[in-house]
Amino acid sequence: MSPRIPHHGSIRKRGPNTYQVRLTVGGKRYAYTVHGTLSEAKSFANTKHAELSGQLQRERKWLPGAMSFSALVQRFREDVLRRKTRGTQRSYEISLKPIEAYFVGELGDPDVAEISRGQVWSFMSWRGAHRFGRTRSGGKVSDRTVAKDRAVLHRLFEFAVRIEVREDNPVRHVERPKATKRTPVLPTLEDFERLLQECRKSPQPMLELYVLTLGETGARSESEVLWLRWSDVHLDEGFIWIDSDPAAHETKDREGRWVPMSRRLQEAFREHFARYRFATYDGRRPEWVFHHTTTRRHHRAGDRITSMRRAFKAAARRAGLPPRFGQHDLRHWRITAWLAQGQNPVHVKEAVGHSDLRTTMEYTHLAREHLRALVEQPKLEPEGVRREG
Repeated sequence: MSPRIPHHGSIRKRGPNTYQVRLTVGGKRYAYTVHGTLSEAKSFANTKHAELSGQLQRERKWLPGAMSFSALVQRFREDVLRRKTRGTQRSYEISLKPIEAYFVGELGDPDVAEISRGQVWSFMSWRGAHRFGRTRSGGKVSDRTVAKDRAVLHRLFEFAVRIEVREDNPVRHVERPKATKRTPVLPTLEDFERLLQECRKSPQPMLELYVLTLGETGARSESEVLWLRWSDVHLDEGFIWIDSDPAAHETKDREGRWVPMSRRLQEAFREHFARYRFATYDGRRPEWVFHHTTTRRHHRAGDRITSMRRAFKAAARRAGLPPRFGQHDLRHWRITAWLAQGQNPVHVKEAVGHSDLRTTMEYTHLAREHLRALVEQPKLEPEGVRREG
């Protein structure tokens, strides 16, 4: 006589270490072949019955049924990513590539509801030894990269919980890698001036104004400064408008903002306007402040410059700045300088486009001048002198 599973099915032996499990859930019959011991077959039957019962309850409540991992990623792209800026989309896709490679390629595209915290932990271990994209093959992936991918996977499962294809987020129970946060390379004022001098020697005629704009405004480099139009620069008022247009190009925080210009930057822009504002190339006048002045293989004269990274790195190298120094460090430098000067953090937040004041205040640990008060000798009154209240 075959063993009975209380209330929902039976187990029959079909050969050496082989059992047939039959289950009935919601009037439907299911049959499975299990290889192993009788105890293992019973455990499988109980687990599978709970899974089928849960799915039946979801269907009765008109909730989504089973969803494969690849289907979840696709829906995440359609419902979440498409609403984010292009730069954010690209950042997410960098992490989604290895995530899909593991859960779809290595694990066979499992049901989202069946993915365990153990599989999440296995992914992080696997990711640490697998590089993707343009990075060189071999070697280990940094903890910062693994932590970033874990954060994207966490958001992916939070989305799964929100659309009710699983009840919990398994990433919550997996420890985040302890990654060393990159410390910005902050130049001295002399370093900055030396960098500008080297920019003047560059074959890229607009590099000096580009670097000066980064250092004086704290604006983001390729996603903000290089998208400036002539109409965005208000010379008489002394402001730059960082535009965010959903139909064309959006900033990281998806909001436009005003950024003040120093007198030095105003004068530099006046000279730039006098030279390029009404320049024409092949009968057309460019709308971009930073544009190509010559036609090359990949661009025409008048087209918007999309990157000056190579020219910037060359100038920084000639100026003797550390190899780690990059364009974004000038944003860190400006924010830190403003806070060190005692500028209102709320005003700094608005000027640089931080969505949260806490992000701005994190820069206070780089602005070290306020710490000097800890070692300065306090002025003590002569002993015996009594202050009158």
